[in-house]
Amino acid sequence: MPSAYVRTVGEGGAATIPVMPDELRNAGPASEVAATNGRLTDPGWLVHGDPELVLAGLDGASGQEEVLAAAVYRASGHVHRDAGAGVRRQVLALDAARHGNQDLARGIARVAVRQETDDPWAVRWATGSGLDSRLRCALPVPAAVGVLATVVVDGRGVAVAGCEDGTLHRWDLATGGRLGSAGSAHAGAVHALATAVLDGRPVLATAVLDGRPVAVTGGPGRTVRVWDLAGGELVGACSAGADSWVKSLATGVVGGRPAVVGACVDDVVRVWDLATLSRHGELPTLHTGFVSALATAVLDGRPVVVTSHSGELAATDLITGEETVRVWDLTTGRELGALGDRSEESSVSVDQADDRTAEGGVDSDEGARLCVSLDLNATAHFLVTDPASECPLAVSANAYEVHVWNLATREQVGAPVAAMSVETAAMSLLDDRPAALVASADGPVEVWDLSTARHLRPPLTGHEAAVRGVATAVVDGRHLAVTGGADRSVRIWDLDGERKTGDPLTGHAGSVVGVATAVVDGRGVVVTGGSDSNVRFWDLDGKGQLGEPLTGHAPAVDLLAVGTVDGRPTLLTRGGGHGTVRMWDLSSREELHGRSTGEYTSPFIKFFAAVDGRFVGVTEEGRVWDLTASRWTGVQPQQRGALALATLGDRSVVLTGHRAEAVHLWDLATGELLAPPLTGHTGRVAAGATGTLDGRPVVVAGGGRTVWMWDASTGRQTGTYAFPSRVRGLAVAPDGRLVVGFGADMAVLAPRR
Repeated sequence: MPSAYVRTVGEGGAATIPVMPDELRNAGPASEVAATNGRLTDPGWLVHGDPELVLAGLDGASGQEEVLAAAVYRASGHVHRDAGAGVRRQVLALDAARHGNQDLARGIARVAVRQETDDPWAVRWATGSGLDSRLRCALPVPAAVGVLATVVVDGRGVAVAGCEDGTLHRWDLATGGRLGSAGSAHAGAVHALATAVLDGRPVLATAVLDGRPVAVTGGPGRTVRVWDLAGGELVGACSAGADSWVKSLATGVVGGRPAVVGACVDDVVRVWDLATLSRHGELPTLHTGFVSALATAVLDGRPVVVTSHSGELAATDLITGEETVRVWDLTTGRELGALGDRSEESSVSVDQADDRTAEGGVDSDEGARLCVSLDLNATAHFLVTDPASECPLAVSANAYEVHVWNLATREQVGAPVAAMSVETAAMSLLDDRPAALVASADGPVEVWDLSTARHLRPPLTGHEAAVRGVATAVVDGRHLAVTGGADRSVRIWDLDGERKTGDPLTGHAGSVVGVATAVVDGRGVVVTGGSDSNVRFWDLDGKGQLGEPLTGHAPAVDLLAVGTVDGRPTLLTRGGGHGTVRMWDLSSREELHGRSTGEYTSPFIKFFAAVDGRFVGVTEEGRVWDLTASRWTGVQPQQRGALALATLGDRSVVLTGHRAEAVHLWDLATGELLAPPLTGHTGRVAAGATGTLDGRPVVVAGGGRTVWMWDASTGRQTGTYAFPSRVRGLAVAPDGRLVVGFGADMAVLAPRR
């Protein structure tokens, strides 16, 4: 059925906007794939098509171009559902560039949309580290997710998320469509979340009891509760013990009956009958030792519980420490022996509910012997499986990566997936394929298809974790950008060549939290500070580290700045915890002085900068402290939230933006406003910069998933750009190009000419 089209004229000439006819909009699911057939490579359809219809038809993609277009749309499907055509066009063009398809990115950018102003930028290129070809869909949430679970209702997979704002949300896993939510007016659901918090995280599992979906919660109250997931009513409760409480929960089927498995703070794993909330003699109690995470699975037809261990909660390093995963038979209570180890017996005892003790031993079933312990190269702060699945997979996560494991073969499935601040996960079957649901600290719930181990990487990748710092420089006429990340690496990018200038620069033993550039004795130098308390120097041409690091900034380097002071290139550093401020001659690497005073080690100083040949510290309120003269300088702005101190023309200016208030540009010397209040943004501003575009001063600010730009002379907002994840850093290159760090990726936006 042909769609109607509206002819419009936008930037770059005339264009057509497809409008979906009412009969197609109201068609049932059977029409969805047919309606999108052949249209996935049409940029106009991707921008203006009904998101629910487009998302439902992505599985019907055929051919290389359609498959790539489907991956581009899926990458930010959670944004497209609620966005208008203007935002959708921006995010789609960006995601196409992240996938390396510049033709599709340009085609999408040329699609005309109805909006007040044209986009001031076009995507030049972007990295795709945060992309994963296994992504099926993303489920938007209003707040950080503390708990995540899945349940099957009437043959349909349902995802359930409990958020920190006290709400429960449900989605159809097949389509990603919302099924409903429960908030403050839904006393049962809110109470379930409120009583299920462990170290700020709810403890929850789901199951089906007598044909109805239920949620099981636990927490420091020593009580395990069962809730009707549809109505929110309390179904029943039982005690975890007089001196114990449940810190991790899972559900499964033991002896043909639904069961609850809980890891308790007394280093015991207990099993309850879900229907009766009792622990009868057939259900074991496992003395496992400390358990950091727990999940259930079915291996060779038998129910098992998989536990993740460390000596204590923070016993191992999040990145390099070792973590052991052990597998236990829920019917016998025995730990399954290691692969090929026929001599040793498990020394762990198993108590039945009637206090009978059974000697642990290696099970003689050869098939079960494949269900062995896994040595993870990181602490698994969560571990999930799908007990209803015949595919014995487990998902674990450390600080930076998510791992998928085959419990039967002891092998990792595919490459680890880069992820940031993963808080919780769940597993389920989706169209008879294993799927993982992963929730991060600040993002949607992502649904991954695990049926394909092969991960297709985009052509240009960068950091494997959050971008923490961005800086720009010009070297021999080349425009460069430098980024530092939570993956411990420093990367240098050629903005003109749309590529990295070399291999990642490694050496930091922790996150890179500060990045600056300088010219020292005619040579371009990158200066970085890290959470490892070291300051390192790198060749800006990408040739590696220059000399030994500067040490002793315990416990970490939290701020650094470079500038010309007394005619020589100088570095200023501050140790974490608002420790000592130190200054260094960048040519000789000698410390100039190391005095520490309350004035400029103050926790109220937000950043340092060099102004008129001397270092200054800028507070949250925008006050400027002269480190050389040991006094306040300039006039304090009449707004909190200092974002940047820069030079525009011959003036030193302070850029401020407090929460969602207007952004202001102040003359440091006089305190007067240099532009009308900069308005039009709808969220909190977290980063800002100034620059020059076509000879005119501009102000750029970022907050949430959006970047805004204003003409500093008139105060007029000249445009916005939407991103699929949180903006973490930005810088304006001398030629007006904008470098934005978002999530684990970076993008370069060029001004439209």
